[in-house]
Amino acid sequence: MSQSNEPDVFLVAEGEAARQWDTLLRVNHYAPRIVRASTEIPEEGPSPSCVLLVLNSTSELSGLNSCARWLSRADDRPLLVLASSPDVIRLLRVLSAGRVEVIDATASSDEILSRVTGAIAADAERLRRRAAWNEIAERFRVLTVKDRAVLDLLLTGLPNKSIALRLSVTERAVEMRRASLMKKLRAKSHAELIRLVTQYEVFANFGLPLPIE
Repeated sequence: MSQSNEPDVFLVAEGEAARQWDTLLRVNHYAPRIVRASTEIPEEGPSPSCVLLVLNSTSELSGLNSCARWLSRADDRPLLVLASSPDVIRLLRVLSAGRVEVIDATASSDEILSRVTGAIAADAERLRRRAAWNEIAERFRVLTVKDRAVLDLLLTGLPNKSIALRLSVTERAVEMRRASLMKKLRAKSHAELIRLVTQYEVFANFGLPLPIE
């Protein structure tokens, strides 16, 4: 993976197809990394990337197997498959359920390069959202037991006085804990605090990323 966070295009191709696409990608300011199979692609790093799998008439079966292996590794990086057989194109579109972008090999090189550019942009956005999610999750990880006790009662709509009675502390202590929560979670208002916590807990419980804007 590049060290400067420049996008990576992993080119899965052999022979003349590998040489042609390597040249075309380089002319368009990409630095492709040629591999013989999707299993040779390293785990993702900080750079946005995509995989371009080029199939020909003699590699369609192995290409289908490569797609299956890629999908089984639950890698979220975009996979673009360039195929010429109408049957293979239809099969890939059905079996991948939208997780693979299948491109007809008769498409112009400009269109295919545009798809590569779009895939890189989509992966950059995925990485941005994941980083934002991780940053928000880290805010919640630093909450103490006392923080959570006050937060849980705030979520029920109780005022500070009632929370103080429930926790057997002073109302001033609740106010200070509430201010600490606002600071730790970087919420600018009580309404934003409740929205952030509710959103985080719902999405985290289902293992989903927050709808980061």
